[in-house]
Amino acid sequence: MDDLIRIENEYDRQTVLWLRERLGEQALNEVVIRMEGHGRPYASDVCRTLGLTPPPRKRASRARPLNRAVGEAYLATIRDILRAGRHAAA
Repeated sequence: MDDLIRIENEYDRQTVLWLRERLGEQALNEVVIRMEGHGRPYASDVCRTLGLTPPPRKRASRARPLNRAVGEAYLATIRDILRAGRHAAA
C-alpha cells in the first residue's frame, strides 16, 4: 500500500489501516488508482474522495504515572525562600 498512498507519519499509517479495515485491500487499491492527480495521494485525500472522516489522532499514553515529588520539593524550597525574604523585608 505504501507504493499507492503517501505515508509520511504514524497518523497516516493508522488512517490507511483504518481505510483498509473499512473497505478491504482490493477496494482501497481501486479507489486510489481511479483518483486523478500526480503521484501518490495523501491518506487524507483518499478519505476526502470517499467522503469519510478518519478517526481522531490517538494521543500518546504515558507508560507510567507522573512522579511529582521532585517538582513539589522544588516548589516547597521556593516557598520557603519567598517566606524568608518577606520576613527579612518587614
